Amino acid sequence: MELIETTRRELVRQLDCKVQALLGRAFPDVVSENGDYYALYETPAVIMILQRGEQVIGHRCAYQRRVIIAGEPTTIGMIGGVAVAPYHRRKGLGRTLVQRAHGYLRQRSMPFSILFACEPRVYLSSGYKLMQNEMRFRDTDGAWKTFVYRGSMYAELSARSWPNQVVDLCGAVV
Repeated sequence: MELIETTRRELVRQLDCKVQALLGRAFPDVVSENGDYYALYETPAVIMILQRGEQVIGHRCAYQRRVIIAGEPTTIGMIGGVAVAPYHRRKGLGRTLVQRAHGYLRQRSMPFSILFACEPRVYLSSGYKLMQNEMRFRDTDGAWKTFVYRGSMYAELSARSWPNQVVDLCGAVV
């Protein structure tokens, strides 16, 4: 098994097609009209891909985002696009991808990582906790909304404690 760290710009065509196919199966309601998962979100800081032979079996993006928490500007990590091929699930591959993302974010002094989970229990073993914070974000229709999403989670990547205050994402969710 090979772990590939790349950027959107460096993602070569053949590998990109395989990644888009995995993401299309994992998130059928999220992929853009032209089949490009990344077109819907800001450009990730890093993309991590697990490949076995010629098959793409795992994917995860890490974003760096300047947010405002309780009125204080802070740069945090956001994780999105976590997908593992169905026949490779329950083997710790998703956790491996998330832990690598945490290493990447810690190297850049990010105090927190957040994600928006469909199945929050999956991320508990990676140190994530459910958050109760109200989130301000730009929705897909362009409108700014404030909402408590029950699948939003945080992980503390430093000694700093997560503040249970309003989080302004200063953009869209990922």
